[in-house]
Amino acid sequence: MAWSDLPIDILRCISSYLSIVDLVRLSVVCTLWNLTLTNYALLRFQCRPSPWLLLPNDVGEASDTLTFYDVTIEEEEEVSVGYQRRFSSLSSHIYGRRCFGSKDGWLVTLDKIDLQPQLFNPLTKAELLLPSLFTIPKDHGHIIEPKYAPDGSIRFFCNETSLYFTVGEEGLRDIYFHKIIVSSNDLFRTTVVIYGFTKALALARPGDQTWVIGPQLAPYTLKHNEQFEDVYYHDEDQRFYAITHFSMVVAFDLNGQNVELICPTMQNPCWRNRHFDYMYYIVFLSGSLLKIERAIVGSSYSYPQWVPIKDLGGYSLFVGCNQTFYLHHKVAPGIRPNCIYFADHLSNMLPENVSQDVGLFELRNGQFEYFFDSDSPSNWPPSIWFIPTLSIS
Repeated sequence: MAWSDLPIDILRCISSYLSIVDLVRLSVVCTLWNLTLTNYALLRFQCRPSPWLLLPNDVGEASDTLTFYDVTIEEEEEVSVGYQRRFSSLSSHIYGRRCFGSKDGWLVTLDKIDLQPQLFNPLTKAELLLPSLFTIPKDHGHIIEPKYAPDGSIRFFCNETSLYFTVGEEGLRDIYFHKIIVSSNDLFRTTVVIYGFTKALALARPGDQTWVIGPQLAPYTLKHNEQFEDVYYHDEDQRFYAITHFSMVVAFDLNGQNVELICPTMQNPCWRNRHFDYMYYIVFLSGSLLKIERAIVGSSYSYPQWVPIKDLGGYSLFVGCNQTFYLHHKVAPGIRPNCIYFADHLSNMLPENVSQDVGLFELRNGQFEYFFDSDSPSNWPPSIWFIPTLSIS
């Protein structure tokens, strides 16, 4: 039997063992297999997951190119080897934008003028538009009413602090909006944004005209300084889980309703420590709810907290601006097991605050390994973890 005679079902099965790059190579084997990635997506081909890291570039957001670092391990030598994947001629999709999240092959990008988030798959070029973040409804604590000055600065009033703020065009986006999380097996791609100085939640779907306010912290806590830090979408029960810096966890459905208190507020001795910038992440792993606490001290120091563990059962976690995810080293053989892979993530993601803080932390020996030199240039736009897929809708 010739290669071109293989049934499509067998090809689809073979693709599940290939990386996305190998699938591209597969397309040049013969004329009948010479399909675009979009065609492969329509034929429901799936590839072996492989984590990529989005890299900064020399011109910041004025770029038409995305470059990724493909993290792999040479099993014989047990040393890290990185491969760069580059996608060019993307200016209509990425110019003037930076990533605020990633999920299932989608990058969530946000511009600095219209504040309109966009889901973009760099492999298939598919994109989905979300409503402008200016459409987030006013509530008792949050309001965004910017006024543009002739010099390009923005002056806006914030109900949260009852003060006026003046920031540059980029400042409003990078200070006021923190992270955007997307559901996975939900056909509507329900999206949650963490926004505001007190980090509230709002929800929307591609095609919506406006955002809707998400769950409120009251009446689950009376702490005036409680705020949401991370959100995770759990496939099994199709709910979002949100965690605060005081370890309170609430779950809610795809409409932001049916809120359930999962874990009450706990004491956090690290809150408002002037020497640290703490970031918090939440993820489900093997049926257990994990919290990862990351302390950033000049140079980064990251470690797991809440229920101390030394073994992730062969899995590794990936944290940063992306939605936290995990992969097993047997499913994605290019990764190192029982590690926390981290990328730049701060409370205020401004260019002057972001460095090349990207690497991994091995739980078994407590050792860090950094992917870039400490004297590398500024990391902007910030790096973000990403799993390439063939998603088109």
